Amino acid sequence: MMNSAEWVLKAILNRYPASAREGLERYLPPSEKERLDAMPSAQVETDVEEPALLDRIHWSWILPELEPFSSREQKLLIASLPEHSRENLCRELKIKPAPNEEESRIALEFGAEVLIAALAGDPVKILPVYFLPPSPLSSLLRLDKQKLVELIDTLSLIDLAAELRQIVETKILKKIYSFISEEEKKALKKAAAMKQTAPAARLHLEKWDGTEKQLRLLLHKRGLARLGAALSGQHSDLVWYVCHQLDIGRGKALAKMTRSEPGSALDAIVSQIETVLKDFL
Repeated sequence: MMNSAEWVLKAILNRYPASAREGLERYLPPSEKERLDAMPSAQVETDVEEPALLDRIHWSWILPELEPFSSREQKLLIASLPEHSRENLCRELKIKPAPNEEESRIALEFGAEVLIAALAGDPVKILPVYFLPPSPLSSLLRLDKQKLVELIDTLSLIDLAAELRQIVETKILKKIYSFISEEEKKALKKAAAMKQTAPAARLHLEKWDGTEKQLRLLLHKRGLARLGAALSGQHSDLVWYVCHQLDIGRGKALAKMTRSEPGSALDAIVSQIETVLKDFL
């Protein structure tokens, strides 16, 4: 796994002209200089405006962090959040939101720091998005929670396409297709044309209870597992961001799936996700 501190150092050094960079690198131990040279080129646009960390985190991750606080303290902490998070948290906690104008700037900044420390550690060790190492899956961070869930459902069609090849009973096939929208049928056709990797396990739709609800649940879990398999080979901070863009239930399930050792089909799965991502950007 790439050392985050060394990656950030290389990214900062690369912002200097070659002569100045070489002068600074002379102060590094030879072993560290060798590791930096072995890393891929690190080009970082730190002048690009990035959303604040709390803007990237789905509000459901914040809910359990608020439980130890009094109602007054909860209102202060919630006031430091983006509007969509404030509305959802106040609804869940059944409290009346306090307008941001009622709190001082220092109080709001303090509230944000308390929540960031609870979610990302104190001190925060998660790299800013613009410092993340290059990844073919970086575009996932451009999707909001809704689009990410849609992507997961679309990824599940790769497994469904493989499963349909195993089903010979016309009655089951007709029922499955009756629950799939026209857009999903188009995506399923694309999935069937992809280079296939062996699914983690058969869906065994011959044992499915015939309801759309269970079919959707089975497929969503498989799409989540496919995304988890792809992320298992990525930088841990990229994984953290993607998981926290989802609601806490899906995010924790996805995080667990990324802890497995990357399998032999990793590159093929990442390539599949890259292909599907193009329709979401």
